[in-house]
Amino acid sequence: MTRRADLAWLALALLLAAGASQAAARKVVFTGQVRAPDAEGIYAPMAENSPVVLRFLAPEGSEVKPGDPLVRIDPGSSLAAQETLQAQISQTRARVAKELAELAVLEVDAELAYVDARAALAKAEVDAGIPADYIARIDADRYRGELDRAQREIALKQGELDAARAATRRRRDDAALEIAKLDTDLRFAAGNIAAAEQRAEGRGVVVYSFNPWTGQRYEEGASVNSGSLIGEVIQEGSLSVRAYALEPDRRGLALGQALALQFDAVPGRTVQGRISAISGAPQAKAEWGAGRYFLVDVDLPAGHGLPLRPGMSVRALATMDAAAAAPASAPAP
Repeated sequence: MTRRADLAWLALALLLAAGASQAAARKVVFTGQVRAPDAEGIYAPMAENSPVVLRFLAPEGSEVKPGDPLVRIDPGSSLAAQETLQAQISQTRARVAKELAELAVLEVDAELAYVDARAALAKAEVDAGIPADYIARIDADRYRGELDRAQREIALKQGELDAARAATRRRRDDAALEIAKLDTDLRFAAGNIAAAEQRAEGRGVVVYSFNPWTGQRYEEGASVNSGSLIGEVIQEGSLSVRAYALEPDRRGLALGQALALQFDAVPGRTVQGRISAISGAPQAKAEWGAGRYFLVDVDLPAGHGLPLRPGMSVRALATMDAAAAAPASAPAP
């Protein structure tokens, strides 16, 4: 009887130990995908109004090279403004050239009149310099009067010449300001047109993401908020994994924690990765439902030897401490 009781107590102890072991740790599976950290982001161009309509998108999966267009929106009134300003600049230059030519003619006439006045003044100075003893008194008085008149005349012509030169200089400066203003407006319109398009900076393959609110993949004709990330240009380089952890599972994750990674495209193979970063706040994924998820970046081991490509789906398996993962009243870190 005593032996049976001992065996019963031993079996009960083993069951309790197994239950405690299962309660001490639990397995959690996350969904993710392979990504290229060095990928070039494709953003909805900035515009005066938001949201914007995507008028052009490079085909999904196409290979692009530097300078190829990736996304384009309607530049709106900037295109018409650019054509109008170009015409206004051409018209202003022609009008200014005509006005400056007319002022140049007036300036030449003023210079000729000034030269004539100087010649008349020189002659009057010579005549007035004749001694009064050698000419009649009436002639001496006339020569002095002519000298006074010539001096007044040259002062007048000098003033007219200065005014003509100042008018030419002032009109040239005004024209430069007027054209500079139009040119500034033209550069602004050209900048808006250039900002309505994004071109590739490197070589890679175009991959588009999903709208977080509608859950639909971005495509031509879609309405998007300005500056939103709508895709990536995947380039050759190192790969990593980005997994999505539900809010309740965040407490069981830590930097450097090991995760078992399994790839749908490579069945039967498992590699060990380590968490390199965890987002500070959860975000919604409308295509997955109403849940909110933390972004978990996982580094792949060196020399894993798997034929991975960006966009491949990944299943990440984490072993968590049940006590740490249990919900608590305090907010998650």
